[in-house]
Amino acid sequence: MRTFPPEASEGWTISFIERESRYWLEASAGLKQAQLFEEGVQRAWQWAEPSLWIRWFTDGERRYGKELWKLASVYLPSHLSSDAYPYRKVWREGLEVAIKIKGSQGEPRVEWLKVEHPWTALSALSEVHANHLEAFNSALRRRATAYRRRQNHYAKQVEGLQRALNVQRLMHNWVRPHWSLEKRTTPAMAMGFIQRPLKLSEILLSRGFEALTL
Repeated sequence: MRTFPPEASEGWTISFIERESRYWLEASAGLKQAQLFEEGVQRAWQWAEPSLWIRWFTDGERRYGKELWKLASVYLPSHLSSDAYPYRKVWREGLEVAIKIKGSQGEPRVEWLKVEHPWTALSALSEVHANHLEAFNSALRRRATAYRRRQNHYAKQVEGLQRALNVQRLMHNWVRPHWSLEKRTTPAMAMGFIQRPLKLSEILLSRGFEALTL
C-alpha cells in the first residue's frame, strides 16, 4: 500500500457555512495549495460581500485570512488616521475576521487577523469559534463514503470527490431539514430561498438542477 504525506493528498476539503441558517455556501476539494484557498475564499466572499456586517471566523489555517485580505481590505481616508489609530490599510467597515487556534493543554487561543476598521465592533471571545463547521465536518465524514472507503472508485480523483461534495451540499441545503433550525426547516428555507423542503426526485427532474448547486 502506498502512503503519501498529508500535503500531497488530493482529498483536502475547505468549506464555508453561514452560521445562522447553516446554509453550506462553498465546498472545494483538491491539493492543499494556494489555489484551493484562493478559489474557495473568492466564491465564499461573493456570497458574503453584499452584507453590511460580516463575522468571518475560521480554524487555525491562516491562508483563509490571507486570501480574504486581498479582496476585503481598504485604505482609510487620511482624516480617519490619527496617533490613536495609525493604521491606513484595514478590513472594510463591518467585517470582523478572527481565527480560533488550538492551544496547548486544551486552552484555545483566539486571534483577530489583520487590522480591523475603527468603526467595526469586535465580538466576545466566546463567539469566535468554528464549532458549527467542525460538527458539520464530523457529520460529513459519516455521510460521505468518499472520506472513509478506499474502494470507492468514483472518489479516488479530485473530480469524483468534488461531485460527491456537490451532492452532499445539495442534500444539506435543500432536502434534509437541519436539527438546529425550526421543525422541518432546511438551510435553504432559513435563507428564504424556498418555502418547503425539496424531494430528491424533484431536484433530479428539475431543469434548474445545476443552479441549485451554485
